[in-house]
Amino acid sequence: MGEVHFSVEDHIALIVLDNQKKRNAVDPPMREGLEKAYEKIIKDDDIRVAVITGAGDKAFSSGGDIDAYADKGVFGPGAEPLPPIPRPWPIWKPFIAAINGYAVGGGFALALACDLRVVGRSSTIGLSGLRRGAVQGAQQSQRLTRLIGMSKALELLLLSKYVGGEEAAEIGLAQAVVDDDQVLAHAMGWATTIASYSPWAVQKTKELAYQGFNMPLDEAFAWESEVTLEGYQRDDALEGFTGFLKNKK
Repeated sequence: MGEVHFSVEDHIALIVLDNQKKRNAVDPPMREGLEKAYEKIIKDDDIRVAVITGAGDKAFSSGGDIDAYADKGVFGPGAEPLPPIPRPWPIWKPFIAAINGYAVGGGFALALACDLRVVGRSSTIGLSGLRRGAVQGAQQSQRLTRLIGMSKALELLLLSKYVGGEEAAEIGLAQAVVDDDQVLAHAMGWATTIASYSPWAVQKTKELAYQGFNMPLDEAFAWESEVTLEGYQRDDALEGFTGFLKNKK
């Protein structure tokens, strides 16, 4: 049975998927653990950003623990949907995936649902649905096309392709590739930077990026202007610009 470890320090929540015997495959107790972690992140105003990683150095997550569901009617005629790995959407606090080792199947889908991804050079990430006779679901077909464009997304989707850390960064699946032993440190560095900013401004920036993406451009611009003005009227901006002007003198 796996575990989800949850801790908070300096406004940063750290979620660790721990089921190392199965490459951190997510079993039912871990699904529940993830849901509880997300709930805490939403409700706790002290938390400004979250990092998700896998225990050990072999895997971020290999996806759902199929063994735990094989006898529960999720395959074959009359099958019920396999319970998805809980994903942090829509939560406007930023999430960073620190990908060490394998992130495949549902583990890849979880990483895609994060806003930023750091991968180790020897990481292996990608889709496994077609390899097992299943549709590439779990939001992967929709997120990939939006993230890396239709052409490259179709290559990964239709070939059920795995890529290494370097290629993941080259095609835009990850924003950074680092040495394997630096993955978590790099992600925590990003988290520390984000946590130093106004929580309201960070969350509104994320919301604008995601929600505005599918809006007509003139409407998105107008909404952005409204939110920007609202931000200027807050104490966060007053303090930030006042400090900036003082430092210039």
